[in-house]
Amino acid sequence: MRRLARVAGLAAPIVMLALGLGAGWGPSLAWADDGPVPGAASQAEQPAQAKKPLKLDDVTVRGDTTLEGLQATSATVLDRSEIVDRIFVTPLDIVKQTPGVSINQYHQGGTAAAFQMRGFTSCSHGPDAAIFLDGVPLNETDGYADTNIIIPEEIERVEIVKGPASALYGNYASAGAIAFHTIKQGDFTRLKMQYGSFNTEDMVGVLARRDGNLDHVYAGEIYHTDGRQNNSSWDKQNGAARWTYKLSENLDATLGVRAFNSRWDSPGYINQKVYDSNPSQAVSDVNGGWKKREEVRGDVRYKLSENSKLMAYTWHVQQDFDRLYQNWVSPAQKVGSNYGDERFFQRQVSGTGMSYNYLGKILERDTRFVLGLDWMKEFETRERWNLTVGNGRTRGSKYQDFDIDLYTTALFTEANYQIFKPLRLVVGGRYDMFSGHLNERIPSGQYDSEGPNLFSPKAALIYTVVDNWDIYANYGKGFALPRDRDLWKRSYLDPAIRYQYETGLRAKPVKWSDFGLALWRLDTTNDFQPMLNDPNTLENAGETRRQGVEAEANFYPIKNVRLHFDYAYLDTEYLEFVDAGKDRAGNVLAGVPHNVFNVEVAYQPQLGLGARLNYRYVTDWWVDSANTVKADGFDTVNAQVSYRFDKRYKLALDVINVLDHKYAEYVGFTNGEKIYAPADPLSAYLTLTIDW
Repeated sequence: MRRLARVAGLAAPIVMLALGLGAGWGPSLAWADDGPVPGAASQAEQPAQAKKPLKLDDVTVRGDTTLEGLQATSATVLDRSEIVDRIFVTPLDIVKQTPGVSINQYHQGGTAAAFQMRGFTSCSHGPDAAIFLDGVPLNETDGYADTNIIIPEEIERVEIVKGPASALYGNYASAGAIAFHTIKQGDFTRLKMQYGSFNTEDMVGVLARRDGNLDHVYAGEIYHTDGRQNNSSWDKQNGAARWTYKLSENLDATLGVRAFNSRWDSPGYINQKVYDSNPSQAVSDVNGGWKKREEVRGDVRYKLSENSKLMAYTWHVQQDFDRLYQNWVSPAQKVGSNYGDERFFQRQVSGTGMSYNYLGKILERDTRFVLGLDWMKEFETRERWNLTVGNGRTRGSKYQDFDIDLYTTALFTEANYQIFKPLRLVVGGRYDMFSGHLNERIPSGQYDSEGPNLFSPKAALIYTVVDNWDIYANYGKGFALPRDRDLWKRSYLDPAIRYQYETGLRAKPVKWSDFGLALWRLDTTNDFQPMLNDPNTLENAGETRRQGVEAEANFYPIKNVRLHFDYAYLDTEYLEFVDAGKDRAGNVLAGVPHNVFNVEVAYQPQLGLGARLNYRYVTDWWVDSANTVKADGFDTVNAQVSYRFDKRYKLALDVINVLDHKYAEYVGFTNGEKIYAPADPLSAYLTLTIDW
């Protein structure tokens, strides 16, 4: 209770400050209009948009995931103007623009980065966040989700839902869900050519055309960098195409394909001595990897009436992934001894589903309703070989070899009903069913799983105090499955259960500002942990608490100027947890900073000179659950100066880490010392974009 009071106490002055300003703090979600197409004015150039009614055409293939359907949560929606014309270490950096999110950039080439959200630290590099690209889940059976396949310039919007708040997402959605949506229609061509520090070259093209009843969009990227550290070169090629054909007034269909190829060397994680003396050094020339991925997806949408729509989809992904990993070799390790490994994963996954969407009135009250069914089959082969000291990338003995078949079926529904004019009720839920088979060859074994089957209810209220002032509260229940092979081999384990409680305020008091505030708590019961008397055996005995305050504000004081703030305070605690035979109850969760703060000012006129300045601050965090090893916090400044010659040509100079601070977004602990993935020092990138 003392911790909750402390969080509430922090929220009070923020609310008073926002109210006192008469303008304030607001998420990107706050009634924003659709993002502009390339070449159009950015958000900073446009006045704040008026709240607009939801149309049936806005409903996407997974149901009502538009702005109206997310207003009962603290979700953030980023449009194109907040995504394009920025420098990203990897595409995952897009979500940095969300309150409370911090990034773990591992700087290991094509290995997926991770992020922290709602106090969960392995999002996208583990099972804590559900991530989708055009409705296709990127998460693999262990939760790993590679966002490197995303081309930021082809993204139309990104929806970031925090916690298990939405009925549209089930497995992996403990911290929440991120849905990337690409451009489906338009009439433009954009070419981006970029060169910068570390011999970084990036060429991207996006073309969209409408020919009668046919919309077609093509995107491609060729990327290379030598990297800041030794042994850090990375090459990737990325391509996508989508065709949408309007068969009749009520029927249209989309076919999309995507291909990705990547190969890299990686520096590994350097120890404290090297980080202090020469952070450009690599562990060795052993680390690296490659990935190939192909995807095809088809969608059909049929308008049953002016108020209802039926949608169906199917997709298939084929992926091969190989990674070599070896940490710092100590003098005590003998040549020829096993140390590190090569990991080869082969994955084939298919999915299909359908949903019914209604948008109209029931008993003269505005009503939105979605009912959907998802089905997915995953087949993965995973093999691992030892690497040996002194033998580089040569494979040693194989020590792991298994296949996984995982079947997932989910039924979800959500209703949004206006009880009376100021008050709306949102209720929903999903029922997830899992089954599968594990075939182990090393070590030998066969395991079947029927279940678990899980129901996750959701509920929310939105109350409009006065026009453009909404108060909301929501409750969501979610879950986390035992990881990887534990789902089969440790059948006595129950899923960990997540409960989120959230309340907040979203307002647009004047045309030139909007703000939002959220107070949340997320509790976990039945978490997995080793038994005190047998550290090699897991049990459902862990409990954790995550809670905090998030605030965001946008101001548009004069034409073409945008001032943005966001701040988050995170308070986390192990209520019951055992690590290495030690009771960690009362400790702070590892990897979670207490404070994350961003401020950005941008001047982006339609023609002429523009500029953007961003400041980011992240406080220190505990590296271990014992709370004995701490990673330093950091602050960074990034700047951009641009000149738009006309509607077609724009030249931009981005300077990253202007103050040349030495810091690391990822800090680990192994072999008795801290290890680092150093962030980039002062660096610069010159970008020419051509729109026509």
